[in-house]
Amino acid sequence: MPHARLTLATRCLAIGALLLMGARGHAQATIYTDRGAFEAALAGTSSFVEDYETYAPGSIAPGDALGRFAYDFDPGRVQPAVVSDGLGGQALGGWPFDVFVGGDSVRLLYQPTEPGAALFAFGAEVFHAPVGLDLPAGTYRLGIADGALAGQYVGSPLVPYDPILGPVGGSFFLGVIARLGTPFTAIDLYSVQIDPGFLVPAYQVDNLAAAQVPEPAAAALGAVGGIALLFLALRSRRRASHR
Repeated sequence: MPHARLTLATRCLAIGALLLMGARGHAQATIYTDRGAFEAALAGTSSFVEDYETYAPGSIAPGDALGRFAYDFDPGRVQPAVVSDGLGGQALGGWPFDVFVGGDSVRLLYQPTEPGAALFAFGAEVFHAPVGLDLPAGTYRLGIADGALAGQYVGSPLVPYDPILGPVGGSFFLGVIARLGTPFTAIDLYSVQIDPGFLVPAYQVDNLAAAQVPEPAAAALGAVGGIALLFLALRSRRRASHR
């Protein structure tokens, strides 16, 4: 009997390892451009929201931390800052004009509240200035910068120019949720000039939303444990059916 239990445990561990390897091998993030759908997908998880209302206005230095995120960027190309959003609140923008422009890029590095923890979801709102042309899809982007999903991103949708309303500003929500076993700790917020003849409208970022997963090793152990319990339940059911 002890040998049988050992064999069962070994099989469970092997199956768990294969499942985790498969999740990593076919890793892909689910992307969101609707905040309501993103928040619904995170219902019941350890999610949190951060904005820039409680931070002191002013420039952010490389390595500075605001809330649960530290900031990394090329100071020769961009200078992020906590700025006025023009509506009485605050947002993340660029110095000296309170906005980011085309080609700007800022990386947010997650500072976990628990050692070894990481994220499985991140989202943010992007507010852009008025534009008098179609706004090309993918102009504004939110990308995963590390882990198995590094390089995957969600881009803003195409916004056709409205000849009736004329040039108006707008906003987008951009979010990503990782697959099982593919956590991340770094997010890139940036813009891309899709059309060389199109000037990227100035923009700001606000209302960050994210969800944390436990330490990767703990998550893997939990998955294997769940598989083991499933096999034990199936074995008990088979014994009961043969009595």
